[in-house]
Formats: sequence, structure tokens, C-alpha cells
Amino acid sequence: PPKADPFAEQLRRETEQMRNQRAAAAELDKLKADQASASRSRAQAAWQDKIRGKIRGNIVRPPGATGNPEAVYEITLLPDGSIVGDPKLRKSTGNVALDTSIERAIKKSSPLPKPDDPSAFVRVLVVTFRPLED
Repeated sequence: PPKADPFAEQLRRETEQMRNQRAAAAELDKLKADQASASRSRAQAAWQDKIRGKIRGNIVRPPGATGNPEAVYEITLLPDGSIVGDPKLRKSTGNVALDTSIERAIKKSSPLPKPDDPSAFVRVLVVTFRPLED
């Protein structure tokens, strides 16, 4: 039988080792990216809660508004929390008076709170309101 080349065997082992190291590094990079994404998502959720809290305090409940209707508004912001232009109604509660009250409360709440984590800031924010929820 032909004699095994020790250099070829060493090269094969080192190539395999490098392949395994690259795979481990790629997996680590993916884990870090997933962790950063989850952290940013938590920061954005906390920021939206602060914004909703500030706006909720300015909502005037129209008489006869009942149930737990939901409205979705798109709000364009500057980094200091100031609102640019008018909030855009994406989804109505079905009650015009309540939608108007929410929009007025959004405008009155400017500037909105800034996120604790600056990386969570987005210029166009889509916020869901359930103004009759206590």
C-alpha cells in the first residue's frame, strides 16, 4: 500500500479546523446580530409605551365612546421628539370624535419623549392606541 503523505494529512486536518472555526465565527456573528435586534425591539417597545402614556394623558374621551376600539397613527418625528406635520390616521376606531380626540392629543403632546436608547429612534413611528383601555 502507498505510504500516506504526512504533509497532506496535516493540511487536511488544518483545512478542516479552519472550516470549523469559520462556521463557529459565523454562528457567533448571527447570535450577536439577533441579540442586538432583540435589544432594539425591547427599547422601541419601551419608547412607544412612554409615548402612549404621555398622549393618553391628553386624550379627552368623547361622550358615548365605549368598548375597546383601536386606532393606529403614523407620526413623523425629529430627533428631539418634535412632531413634523400632522399625524396620519392609518386605522380608525370607527368613532370620528374619538379619532379626532386622539389626533389632538398627539399634537398637544409634542415634543414626545425620546427613547432611552438612541438606537431605538425611528423617524416615522407607527403607534397603536386603545384610548378607552384603563
